Amino acid sequence: MNRFVLAILLLTLSSASFAQFSYAPINVPGALSTEARGINNNGEIVGFYKTVACNDYDITVPNCPTKGFKYVNGSYIKLMVPNSVSTAILGVNDLGDLVGFYKKSDGTKHGFIWFHTNVVKTIDYPNPPFGATTVAFGINKAGTVVGGLWTMSSTGVFSSGGWVWVNGTFSNMNPFSQGAAAPCCWSVNGIANSGVIAGQMFQADRFYAWFKEGTDQDFFLYKGIDTFGLGVNSNADLVGMGAGGSWFAPNIEANEGTNDATETAPSFKVVAYPNASSTQAFGVNNLKAVVGSYVDSAGKQHGFLAKANF
Repeated sequence: MNRFVLAILLLTLSSASFAQFSYAPINVPGALSTEARGINNNGEIVGFYKTVACNDYDITVPNCPTKGFKYVNGSYIKLMVPNSVSTAILGVNDLGDLVGFYKKSDGTKHGFIWFHTNVVKTIDYPNPPFGATTVAFGINKAGTVVGGLWTMSSTGVFSSGGWVWVNGTFSNMNPFSQGAAAPCCWSVNGIANSGVIAGQMFQADRFYAWFKEGTDQDFFLYKGIDTFGLGVNSNADLVGMGAGGSWFAPNIEANEGTNDATETAPSFKVVAYPNASSTQAFGVNNLKAVVGSYVDSAGKQHGFLAKANF
């Protein structure tokens, strides 16, 4: 009997060791769907939700009416940029400043910073490609904002350039590996307080996630197929997704050689909401708390918070 109990206990502990995250749903009351997109080091979560169904919906950059929210201490605060008909909140810093993009009644779309002082500032990349929208994805405590130029139409949603905004000035951010074949389709998707950034680009017939710290850059794939870097923290932990599913990559700089001379592939931990048909990891804070969205077996989309058990 004692051997049987011990065997059951060992099996339980072994199974628990694979439960690398503890998950909880994030659902805005009254919403048809919810996406959690950013989390700061105070545990505040931001994102957007839908109250009406739409056909032109993209997981990364929604091309349909959405409303923003902030989740603080168990309460949902619903937010819309003044005079907008659609608002998507995509990032938050430790001060409570928010970033994203909004749509006006005339159909134009604009990036924004919603400061914790309740001042909203529109930020638009100068002379973007025709039809491209300035989409702000992340902001750190220093107020540096990152994002991409995204085209949204009935034929699809795609990125055409990345950028970094500092004190009112945009800088282009379109990195690629030396000798890359036809690089394109960049976006800067996350920034940490330490200044490290993460994003995506297309080269050699597939999308690569990339990470930048100072002058050092890393390009990598998850399971060898399309990969997108979406969130990053000051410990150089990354989260993202792609054709192979969603992942968490702990400190990708930890195993590199002196002066980053030796590049090593990151290790990956799977991010998968239990019993979901798909999971999308978008943001991570310094405590390794991950936020994102998942689709349940009935096809409904929910936000989630995942707390690391490692």
